[in-house]
Amino acid sequence: MNAAVDVVASGQMGYRRAAEQHGVPQTTLERYVAKKRKDQQNFVVDKSVGKFRSVFSQEQEIELVDYLKLFNLFKFKKRLFGLTMIDFRRLAFQLAIRNQCQHKFNAASEMAGKDWMQCFLKRHPTLTLRKPESTSGALAMGFNKVAVAQFFHLLLETVDKYKLVGERIYNCDETGLTVNPKGHTKILALKGKRQVGTLTSAERGKTITAEICFSAAGAYMPPMLIFPRKRKQQSFELGLPPGSVVEVSDSGWITSELFLNWFKLFVTFSKATKENPVFLLLDGHATHTKNINLISPARENGVILLCFPPHTSHRLQPLDVSFMKPLSTFYEHETRTWLRCNPGKVITILQISTLFGSAFLNAATMKTAINGFRKTGIFPPDENVFTEVDFLPAATTDITNNTPPSANDPSTHQELIRQRNLQFQ
Repeated sequence: MNAAVDVVASGQMGYRRAAEQHGVPQTTLERYVAKKRKDQQNFVVDKSVGKFRSVFSQEQEIELVDYLKLFNLFKFKKRLFGLTMIDFRRLAFQLAIRNQCQHKFNAASEMAGKDWMQCFLKRHPTLTLRKPESTSGALAMGFNKVAVAQFFHLLLETVDKYKLVGERIYNCDETGLTVNPKGHTKILALKGKRQVGTLTSAERGKTITAEICFSAAGAYMPPMLIFPRKRKQQSFELGLPPGSVVEVSDSGWITSELFLNWFKLFVTFSKATKENPVFLLLDGHATHTKNINLISPARENGVILLCFPPHTSHRLQPLDVSFMKPLSTFYEHETRTWLRCNPGKVITILQISTLFGSAFLNAATMKTAINGFRKTGIFPPDENVFTEVDFLPAATTDITNNTPPSANDPSTHQELIRQRNLQFQ
């Protein structure tokens, strides 16, 4: 409102144009301009009244915009691929609560109102929201030339700006553990025998989440396990790798609060500072990462966050490409071995830590981590790691390329990539 009043009072714009450009009611603008002309020295815009009163300060709105940009991997496009309108309104509510701002947001749904959202978007016209694609049909469509080229454009830009090396580049993600693995290893049987039994656990429905993180240099952060309990038990820590952390939640899934706890541990493990920043790649599609409280500690501790484009983690995320499958295979092997060695017993939640600990130590090799970053082209950075064959499933999708030529033109980064590969050979 102050900006609108200034441009009208100075004669730069008329009432109607200023009201439209700044997203304020024209009648209110006229009233404030009249007040300013009458008493310019003591003029102040009263933000405490009216439907369109400001909830956040200008600095707080800039913080919200900066956070939204974390999910805008299509940096030069005017749309946010990772956030829905509901996600956006929840983020605004989180920011208001954290800063103890006076607001009229819905406390029951923990979301900002639609009116506030529309006014916010008017004040920041470079941001728009679109309807998300359905997951079932988007896995192939998400992995297309445009999405990958723009991701690598931002990746190269960040690596060059901060002179990042493998020891400073990390990827984190979570996986679910159950007392009954879905996979079944083939076993030997007599020829002609059609039904062959295998031992399974009698306990079902228990899911434990493991937060896993490794670097492009092959270093593994001790994992965090979240159990579906109200209170921690010392037995949950038995058999876990040294330095591992145990948390609990009602469902066994990771929450925004637990992810922030993990992030603090990550800062300590990676030794991140503003003078020596680290680069953390994460899944921006996960609910717990869509948390406004994440950006402040990231800034303060020198952690650069980058989210993968939606529906591309199966090809771009190092943990998905090289680690999760071996971990699942080793975990399944440990459960079957335990059942064979303990006839008549069943696996309960108390055995998960020991089984997972053994599987993790077998899967967590330096070679696996390094290969994951190399196969995805993240480190050493190589946007040409994928061929035309890799993009064939998305060849029939109609995606318009509105990015600058530098974002998806291979020649733009070709020489940079060639020199970088020579450096790391």
